[in-house]
Amino acid sequence: MRKMGYKVDLVNQQAVCEANYFRLCKLLPGDTDDLRRIAVSQGNYQGILTLKVVERCKYTSVISLIHDAEWGEWAVTPLMSVRVYHDVQMAEVISVQKQRHFAAKYSYPNPHMFHPDEKAQLNRFLADWLAFCLEQGHLYEPVTLSS
Repeated sequence: MRKMGYKVDLVNQQAVCEANYFRLCKLLPGDTDDLRRIAVSQGNYQGILTLKVVERCKYTSVISLIHDAEWGEWAVTPLMSVRVYHDVQMAEVISVQKQRHFAAKYSYPNPHMFHPDEKAQLNRFLADWLAFCLEQGHLYEPVTLSS
């Protein structure tokens, strides 16, 4: 029996991108805030998510998400760029670890060994990550001591 290939579920992908838009709006509210740091912790895990607006246009923005955590040398700190479409209220991953331009569907195997649904997985990862930050996060404000 032949295995069925991956089919893009456009409705589901749009729903994930819409939810990501609203999660990002909660984490980075307003049209003038270009930087927000969110501290997250659960159990022994502690990290800081930095959201930085790197491009702001009339209908779109690009937000860089950098997750700083004490994971040691065994794990790479996630670095992600997200394009926010304000007119249609959607947000999608456009780069991860400086890798750009993800296709909606890949044949498998492929030269980069991407999953057939790589783009969908990246947007679902973003959804999980943002949901975790909304549930467990709080604003990170460094304390300055005055003399």
